[in-house]
Amino acid sequence: MMGNLAAFRPTRFLWALGGLLFLSCSSDYDYTRVAEDLVDIHEVVECEFEPTEGGWESYTCVPVFSTSDEGTQPWEAGAIGGFDILEQRIFGAPFYQLFYSGSSGDSGSDVGYALSMDGVEWRRHPSNPVLRRDDGQGAFDRDDVTVACAAFDGDLGIYHLWYTGTNSERRGTLFGHATSTDGVAWTKDLFNPIDPLEDSASALDRVWGCDALYEDGKLHFWVSGVNHMGASIISQQEWLESTVYDVGYLSTTDGTRFDGPGGLVLEHQGLEGDAFDAEGVHGPSVFAYVDGDDEEPTYYMLYSGYHRVTAVQDPSSDLVWIEKEGLRLGMASSASPDTGWTRLLDGPVPLDFSGEDLAENPRAFFINGRLHVFFNDVFTTELGDTISGIGLGISPFPVTDEGL
Repeated sequence: MMGNLAAFRPTRFLWALGGLLFLSCSSDYDYTRVAEDLVDIHEVVECEFEPTEGGWESYTCVPVFSTSDEGTQPWEAGAIGGFDILEQRIFGAPFYQLFYSGSSGDSGSDVGYALSMDGVEWRRHPSNPVLRRDDGQGAFDRDDVTVACAAFDGDLGIYHLWYTGTNSERRGTLFGHATSTDGVAWTKDLFNPIDPLEDSASALDRVWGCDALYEDGKLHFWVSGVNHMGASIISQQEWLESTVYDVGYLSTTDGTRFDGPGGLVLEHQGLEGDAFDAEGVHGPSVFAYVDGDDEEPTYYMLYSGYHRVTAVQDPSSDLVWIEKEGLRLGMASSASPDTGWTRLLDGPVPLDFSGEDLAENPRAFFINGRLHVFFNDVFTTELGDTISGIGLGISPFPVTDEGL
């Protein structure tokens, strides 16, 4: 059933010993207050939602965006990878902008752009891909560009896109930044590749995932990537076996220079543990919510949880492949963006279309009294083909562990 599953998973992570080479692989969200008198999603989409557990529902016509869609172009026909969605309001109704990673299957990823009024019917932009790999031999993003996260600065009218770029003959996967005034024509940062952790004391080694939330003239910036546990690591094998994923926090005003110590705000639950996120928390998606008469928001985070993380050195090179197993979604909350995060659920969010623990990269929104969660998964078509794409689930809000 799984077919050529490796083609549908996010690009793997790679590290070069000696040079530490990695190969890897939001937003002006307008949902900080309770929405009133908006159309219920059940009334505007074509298909039904099916109950899972604890009030959660999964959309039945999935994937909502995939390699099998009408209008899919050759450059993206092999796989749909990491993505981000910006949700804004037009005359009180949600409007979605999707920035996504796509690949032909024979080469690396580029970035496409699509629009939707309901989150399930998408129209790809005719100028896709809107952000491409650099063809320069020494470019850090020569082989691959993959969406990490996006944001919109409403004061300046500027879109920000952070992405991972790979050059397997040089430093592997690094972090890049680009800006745009329309979401279509992008300018890559002159300072690329950037390192958000450069001036911090963060335990994270490199940034591969992120989410950005524009608030009070700055961008809250949650970062995620590989961490190596323990100061007493004395051998290469111990270093490999200690590989985990954690989430840290920074802030920025321009998307290039970052402030803060990069401290970890959400950590894996324990090497070789039983928890679904025992060895990794990654790809955060954060939104702020003000309940009733409260003056200060509560922050909610959806994230990818990894049961197992494995790092293996390629015997023919100095490269280290980092793989993940048991991919599910988790949820946490905090009264502050940079501290005090606690898990809301004992187990994973009950959304898993493949049934094979391959759900990751959530993007979450609060709309009209419900939590909406988009995420990557693997799907089986009516013909039995396996394709990659984006699924959708919803839940009453606030979410608790009661009933799960």
